[in-house]
Amino acid sequence: MVWPTARPVRSGRTSGAGAHSRAEPHVGRVGRWLLVGALLVAAACEPADPARVGAERFIDRYYVEIDVPAAKEHAVGFATTKLERELELLAGIEGPESGGKPDVNYRFLTERAGADERHRGFLYELTIRFGGGGEVVRRALVTVRDTGAGDWRVANFEELD
Repeated sequence: MVWPTARPVRSGRTSGAGAHSRAEPHVGRVGRWLLVGALLVAAACEPADPARVGAERFIDRYYVEIDVPAAKEHAVGFATTKLERELELLAGIEGPESGGKPDVNYRFLTERAGADERHRGFLYELTIRFGGGGEVVRRALVTVRDTGAGDWRVANFEELD
């Protein structure tokens, strides 16, 4: 990649005040290059695979935001049953305040073949940090199913030790 080089300093005259030297403003050009670079990096980080996008949408809701009803919107079949059971068990219990929620980050590890072309599995590493300084690392296997027209939803999920 060729990086833009700075132009030489120009000398210019102002109206009656004498000669002043000023550098040409290059922030615009450099800023555009930085913006293009940032967009390329962001695009490279986002998965283009709709199945993986469906899995990560669920992970964001369930593990990161700890929002079971929102996670349920991205689930089908057995995963929906698991989430409904969890909601029954949590009925009447207040969720943690925003300061009490753990900080959860995840990273994609690998993809696993499904039973057929409509099912795929994705393995993630979850790093869970608690306010008191503790940290837990878990793996989560998220299985997604194509429900039609490229709409991938979570069919099952489980934490692995």
